[in-house]
Amino acid sequence: MKRLLSRSGRAARYATRLAPFWVAHPLYRYTPGGFGHYRKLRAQADPAYEFDRDKHPVREKHFGAERLGEPGDDGIVRREYDSYDEYVEHQRQKLQEILRIGRGFTNASVAEARLRFYRRFRHLVRIVPRDATILCLGARQGTEVEVLRELGFRKAYGVDLNPGPDNELVREGDFNRLAEPDGSVDLVYSNSVDHAPDLDAFFAEHARVLKPGGFALYDVHRDYVPGEEAAFEASLWLRREDVLVRALQHFERLRRLQAEPDWTWMLFQEPRRS
Repeated sequence: MKRLLSRSGRAARYATRLAPFWVAHPLYRYTPGGFGHYRKLRAQADPAYEFDRDKHPVREKHFGAERLGEPGDDGIVRREYDSYDEYVEHQRQKLQEILRIGRGFTNASVAEARLRFYRRFRHLVRIVPRDATILCLGARQGTEVEVLRELGFRKAYGVDLNPGPDNELVREGDFNRLAEPDGSVDLVYSNSVDHAPDLDAFFAEHARVLKPGGFALYDVHRDYVPGEEAAFEASLWLRREDVLVRALQHFERLRRLQAEPDWTWMLFQEPRRS
C-alpha cells in the first residue's frame, strides 16, 4: 500500500509540473495576432522589404547549397566560409530575415515548436533538479526557454548570435565560444547542431561548461542528401550516426536516444574534460 501511495504521489507531482505548459499553450495557439513576445516579433515585419533586392551581402555568397563543400572522409559536409566573422554574420541573418519578411512566428508554427520542445523536456522533470541551470544554445527568440520555465526550470536561459529585439529569455552569445565558466551549467540543449562550423569544437565547448555529471541534450536533424537546399546550415551529415560518434568523444554516457522522421534526439551525461 505504501508503495502504491508513493507511486501515486510521484505521478501527481509529475502532472503538477506539466500543468503550466498546458494552461499556457492555448494562448500561444489561439490568441489573434500572436501571444506575448511573438506579437512584438510579428510587428517587426517590413512591408517594403524585398529579399532579392535587400538581402544582406553575405547571403549573396551563402544562399543555398552552392558554398557547401564535398563530404569529408568523416561523412561531414562543411560550409566554406572565408572567415569566422563571415560565419557569424551569416548566422545572424536568419532571424533578421524572418522578422523583416514577416511570415514567421504564426500561431500554428509557434504551437508546433512548443509541442516539440515539450516532448523533449518533459522527461527531464524526473532526472534534472528544478533549480538546475539550463543553457539553451542557438535559442533565437527563446521558445525552448519558455517551455523549460513552464515545466519549472526557472533558471533556464538561452544564448544566440542574434536574439532579436527586447528578448528577456535569450542573451547575445556564441555557442562555439561561451562566456560561462568551466563547470557552471547543469544541462545544455541545442537543436542547432547543424549551425556549428566545427562539431568537435562545438561539443568540447559544451562539455567544458557542464558540471561533473551534467547533461547535454541535442536534437540532430535528419541525414543530408547532397544538393539539397541548405540556407544557414554550417555542417551537415550523411548519417546521423556520425554525429553520435563525435558527441560520444566528449561525454561518457548516452542516456537516451530517440529517432523521429526529421529529428533524432540524444541525451548525454558526464562530460569528458579535454
